Amino acid sequence: MNYTHGFWVVNEGPFGAGTGTLTWIARDGSRVEQDVFGRVNQRPLGNIAQSMQGLGNLGLIAVNNAGKLEWVNLQTMVSEGTLQGLALPSAVAVDAVRGKAYVSEWVSFAGNGRITVIDLLTRLKVKEIPVGPFPDALLLTGSQLWVANGDTNFVSVVDTQADTLIANLVVGDRPNSLVAWQSNVAVLCGGRPGWAGIETAGSLHLFSTNSLQGLASNSFALPDQHPKDMEMMPSGNAILYQLESNQNAGLHRLDLPWTNATVNPGTPLVPRVFYHIAWDPYGERSLVATDAGNFAEAGKAYRFNNQWAIVDSFVTGIGPGHVFFLP
Repeated sequence: MNYTHGFWVVNEGPFGAGTGTLTWIARDGSRVEQDVFGRVNQRPLGNIAQSMQGLGNLGLIAVNNAGKLEWVNLQTMVSEGTLQGLALPSAVAVDAVRGKAYVSEWVSFAGNGRITVIDLLTRLKVKEIPVGPFPDALLLTGSQLWVANGDTNFVSVVDTQADTLIANLVVGDRPNSLVAWQSNVAVLCGGRPGWAGIETAGSLHLFSTNSLQGLASNSFALPDQHPKDMEMMPSGNAILYQLESNQNAGLHRLDLPWTNATVNPGTPLVPRVFYHIAWDPYGERSLVATDAGNFAEAGKAYRFNNQWAIVDSFVTGIGPGHVFFLP
């Protein structure tokens, strides 16, 4: 079976037991296949499937609790091997220019994480770069890799030519997503939830990639406003993000450029918070949102049109999270 013109949903699977899976959804909605990796390779993917990236026909799947990276053929989902020995890998960024991949590793639940550099030709680890606790979201822009250290108030910047840490930049509590805009990087911070101590509001920060200086800083108005999943709009003139809050929770748009100000989210475009969201960069560039439900039963993936109406929905595996698109 050939897998093109669609997208993979990375289903995390039940935490601590069982396996993650991959759901294939054709872009025209005509075909949905569950647990493709398991069926094709006659073995489980592993616990917990965290994220997926690719270069050409080569796919890289980070499997968190299993401490490994699966190499797959993206068009057939046949396994091309496994890189073992990773410590709670989370996100993957692929540098096609330099033939490298960067994997964020939490390492432990009580200390600093790291970025592991992988040579895509040999598919071996070549370097480890220490960063902060719970490094998660990654962004490659120019010759820099930006790392959101999820349980801190700073992001790390790595020079991808020398693969060295060049800066730790102070932001708000719990940075969770990154986007590039012109010669800048925007950092969205979720703030600290009430269950983790003194609750703090989310914030948004803009940095120059040239000087690494802060250009703008925006705080959300209320302590219980926790934004996540920042995505650049296809138009390039606004960002989209989700807001977890007692008021105006859901999907929001914020126009560019930013200035120092307080963010007061109005009526959401969609009054619902999903597990994750992602733009399909191909076709009609629709928005895909995943709903993990109770993480014990099958979840769902939804597609929205540019009027923010649901076009269709698909059953997935347990815990649908990251989405990876194929042309």
